[in-house]
Amino acid sequence: MAGEQGGASPRTRVPRGAGGTGRAEDMLSAAQGVFLRFGYRKTSMDEVARAAGLSRQGLYLHFATKQELFHAVVTRMVDAVRTAALAALERADLSVPERLLRALTALAGDAGGLGGGAASDLLRAADAQAGPLLDQARTEIVAAMAALLERSGAAAPWRDAGLTATDLAEHLYLLHPAVARSGEDPARQRERLAVAVRIVTRGRTG
Repeated sequence: MAGEQGGASPRTRVPRGAGGTGRAEDMLSAAQGVFLRFGYRKTSMDEVARAAGLSRQGLYLHFATKQELFHAVVTRMVDAVRTAALAALERADLSVPERLLRALTALAGDAGGLGGGAASDLLRAADAQAGPLLDQARTEIVAAMAALLERSGAAAPWRDAGLTATDLAEHLYLLHPAVARSGEDPARQRERLAVAVRIVTRGRTG
């Protein structure tokens, strides 16, 4: 994929003449579905245009290259996952384990219909395009999980083992890609993530 990207990532352009934010979202949603189905290399602008209900020329009016369109889609995907995970961690009406579990299921691809393992594979394939975005999201989400573990007291029992709240948060964060790629059905994936959360929180219910 590096040969197709070449050089620095382009700046994401706001689609021109797309009929407002709703039309732009429809276009990116259609493109996301095509990229998730075929991957970057096998996706053509013709296929995206058909999915979006546009002509090929019409699509090029909004995105000059497939790379530019892909960057916009990747940005949208990462933002959806990041937003959903951080929102879950802020849910004061839920128990600490449930907040962590919801954040992890969002990371595993449950946010915005991202398609679980397919979304993870696409983001990994994005290389330079997704790398900085994913690094930033990881930093924010790990920090939010660590803060929750610390202030709730869930991290305290692990101090004797030399583990910090950040260590525990990193462990949970690094687990989700493997679960997303397992090929198991969503219910089974959620069960596996729930076990990890119970271990980290030592069975807390609140």
